[in-house]
Amino acid sequence: MLKRISKLSLRLRTFLFFLFLGLCVPLIIAGGFFLAYGHILAHNDPASSLFLFGAATSAALIGCIVAIALLFDINVASPIQGLIRDIQTILHGNASHKVELDSGKYLAHLPETVHDLARQYRRQRIEVTQAINAATSETQEQKKTLEAVLKDLHQGVIICNLNNQVLLYNQKALSLLHVSGDIGLMRSLFRVIDSPPILHSLRRLRNRLAEDRFQDHPDGMSTSFVCATLDGRYTLEARMTIVLNEIERTPESYILTFEDATEELNALGKRDHLLREATEGLRQPVANLRAASEMLENADNIDPDMRDRFQSVLVVESHKLSKKLDELAQEYHGLATTHWPMADIYSANLLSLVTLKLQDQDKFTVVMTGIPTWLHGDSHSLLLALDQLLHRIHDANGVTKFDIQASHQNGKVHIDLIWEGQPLSSSKIDSWLNVPLTDSIGGMSLRDIFEHHRCEVWSEQLDHQHSRLRLPMLASHRPTADHTSEQLPSRPEFYDFNLLSNPNEQFAELADRPLSDLPFVVFDTETTGLKPSAGDEIIAIAGVRVLKGRILTGESFARIVNPKRSIPKSSIKFHGITDEMVKDKPPAQIVLPQFHDFAKESVLVAHNAAFDMKFLKMKEDDCAVRFDHPVLDTLLLSVFLHDHTTAHGLNDIAKRFGIEIEGRHTAIGDALVTAGIFQRMIPMLKARGIHTLGDAITACQKIVEVRAQQADF
Repeated sequence: MLKRISKLSLRLRTFLFFLFLGLCVPLIIAGGFFLAYGHILAHNDPASSLFLFGAATSAALIGCIVAIALLFDINVASPIQGLIRDIQTILHGNASHKVELDSGKYLAHLPETVHDLARQYRRQRIEVTQAINAATSETQEQKKTLEAVLKDLHQGVIICNLNNQVLLYNQKALSLLHVSGDIGLMRSLFRVIDSPPILHSLRRLRNRLAEDRFQDHPDGMSTSFVCATLDGRYTLEARMTIVLNEIERTPESYILTFEDATEELNALGKRDHLLREATEGLRQPVANLRAASEMLENADNIDPDMRDRFQSVLVVESHKLSKKLDELAQEYHGLATTHWPMADIYSANLLSLVTLKLQDQDKFTVVMTGIPTWLHGDSHSLLLALDQLLHRIHDANGVTKFDIQASHQNGKVHIDLIWEGQPLSSSKIDSWLNVPLTDSIGGMSLRDIFEHHRCEVWSEQLDHQHSRLRLPMLASHRPTADHTSEQLPSRPEFYDFNLLSNPNEQFAELADRPLSDLPFVVFDTETTGLKPSAGDEIIAIAGVRVLKGRILTGESFARIVNPKRSIPKSSIKFHGITDEMVKDKPPAQIVLPQFHDFAKESVLVAHNAAFDMKFLKMKEDDCAVRFDHPVLDTLLLSVFLHDHTTAHGLNDIAKRFGIEIEGRHTAIGDALVTAGIFQRMIPMLKARGIHTLGDAITACQKIVEVRAQQADF
């Protein structure tokens, strides 16, 4: 009998639902009538019988309607809704998603039809993809050739649109500009290069184009100029070329190629200075010597006192001339040693070499402290310099115990030698600088080494007990990522939406912008536990930028954080991060401001975002930052997009979208998975009428309200 019913058509089954409802109405009314009639015969009370008739009939009708409605929802409406979600997933998220046939067994051939349609859609999509791949193979080869050429160029290359936003850059550009996080796709060029020379050159070229002078001009649509990095530390010899639209001959973008001319220009300035000193500076003492010698030669009967005075002039001017020649020789030595090969150095490696060099000397106890970082320099000469300084401080103050550390501040990596006692005077430090160092190349002195590294050493009071000698080094911007691979259990869902809203005024204008145009930072945290209010702390945080639907894996952030507390064993067995792994890592007070800077001008995205944001919010006062960015939650968006299922864990959603998972339960791994999910969600949200950031936040708020109401029952 059931098999026969399951073969009924959908239209007939729907007709039977309502036919059954229509038949129930007269039957219920008739039953109520006989019940009321029997009551009248038994009690002779027409009023109460009428009330009994109305109440019984109403209750029966309501119960019948509700029961039939539930059957209709379970067997027809809900399966149809599930099919709609399946179709949306196939169209906008995962073309390989399979339609569940069992859930729609009473919908006649509708599930099978949708399944066949999806199969044909996948086949056609594969064919279209193959055709596109075949048609663009030549373009890809040209792209690879261009990338190889850009990679091997000794010049920095940056391509910008006419709004001075970066469209492309090569690795050499990062090296020459000495930046990493400040430059990025669609970010302003003027974050790293001073704007006036760029704007002036761009104006010159556009005027040349407007006046139609570029065709006869020897440089065409190019011009050379000198500019500087935003901090003024590096001078660049640059060339700008405007790219024209081939049809309309209008500017579309410009290409900037450049080299670091800092050393060459400084050397030229020093050479000019030396030439002036060798001519104008020496002219007066030479003239005095010549005059005094001529007077002594031509005055046979000169007064003895006068002769002594002329001889004194000869002695004084000779000393002046000798001193001036020594100064010129020292300047020339510094100029000759300006160019020096350097490389990126991990401070922990450098400082450990210093401690190893001194470990056999009983008079020293050197402890390496602080947070290791990357710097740029010559490891060997720095090792000799630090060793010499430690010995000099010991000889001057009798200090035997030192802390040695490196810290990154204001674009510099500061190497500090810290001791208990008073700071050193500038004159004392200056007296050490010109002594040649043993084992140094060419007999270099401390001054030579510091000039190579553009370093000016000084001593200062650190606190009421300690002093330090500080050496500011050049920083190296090397992206780092920490990896763990242990599995963590699913986190409980957090729905405190106050943590995900109320962005400050600078982000208010983003509410009406399309999601596809916004810059996002998708991030994740690993923690010591699940209760931030009870003392749990962040032990890892990572993020990756998403721009215009593209995941920019090269612009990522990944740090392990020292929680300044022991990590519970119950937590270690899941994520694998131990106390030993975090003891030399920076605390949240250092890492979270760095992450805040990485995520500036972006919308934050996370899975179960209220959980991560709770940890960030609780650290705002300690870190002196405010995480008042707009926030989107992929868990809430998944509930909105796929309300026919309860599977909204990160693994479940990734499987639903066909995203391969690597590095699961590491901060950077989960951030990348979440970024992939969010990337797939954007077109699905658009199909559901969610176009702007404001629309997406409103959708998340509605889901939170529904979840809160469900929790009350």
